[in-house]
Amino acid sequence: MGTDDPVVGRAGAVGLAVALPVLLVVSWLVQLGVLLQASFGADDTRPGPGGVLAGLLVGTLLAVGVPVAVIVVYVLKRRRQPRTSLAAVISAIVVLVVAVPLNTLGIVGQVGTVAEDARVRAQPATAAERHFAHSEGGAEAALNRIGDRTVELLGSRRSEGFRSDGSPKGGAYSEPCLLDNRQEGLEWEYWFIAAELHDASGADLLPEGAATVPGGATDLAAVRAAWQAEGIGAERSAVGSEEQYEPRADWLASSSYARPGPTVVLRTICLER
Repeated sequence: MGTDDPVVGRAGAVGLAVALPVLLVVSWLVQLGVLLQASFGADDTRPGPGGVLAGLLVGTLLAVGVPVAVIVVYVLKRRRQPRTSLAAVISAIVVLVVAVPLNTLGIVGQVGTVAEDARVRAQPATAAERHFAHSEGGAEAALNRIGDRTVELLGSRRSEGFRSDGSPKGGAYSEPCLLDNRQEGLEWEYWFIAAELHDASGADLLPEGAATVPGGATDLAAVRAAWQAEGIGAERSAVGSEEQYEPRADWLASSSYARPGPTVVLRTICLER
């Protein structure tokens, strides 16, 4: 075959040469989309470490797998037809030089994350997270008992408070959360704020300008004693001129507090279901 023989398959090779860098950008967009979803997506749609790894592998297949396949195909073509255009092969090599290091680093790092996630998930729940594992009624019953007693000591009752739509103020309620070992758990909250409730007749439960409901207590000494009987400490915190105490226990969140009004908010940490 002479040296002046025409190059074979030039148009197709040039088309692939142009397409491969575009495919590299597409692969980056796929991987970026997975990472953004994992960081900022809704909890019920957010992929875990394994899902992120799968997304990175899909991007790698586009960025690395396709160029490798192009090189293999064109090497075989060159064996049959030495004058086959090398444009696609050159483009594939350039793409691989960029894609292989980046994807190797990303995948190796994510494999480590998956391994660490598996190790953490294999750990048992902490003692604090299992605090109510063997108690009758669990966290809900305990929170309602402690919360109701706190409200009563401050001069009101949960049954006396109504929302703006007339429905009574409910007791403790839960929301899903993740334990320290990343397994699903529940966090509970008990809420009673007299200033935001009404009585049965529709009047404000806490009269305008009043610090407490009629006959309510302004001293939290009885509340602290009741908490102590439950194995709960108390720490005073300053909120203007009002007396406020925050209950302290390993199963309670630091955002829990009580003050005259009554205002009682008790939140747990994430607890084992």
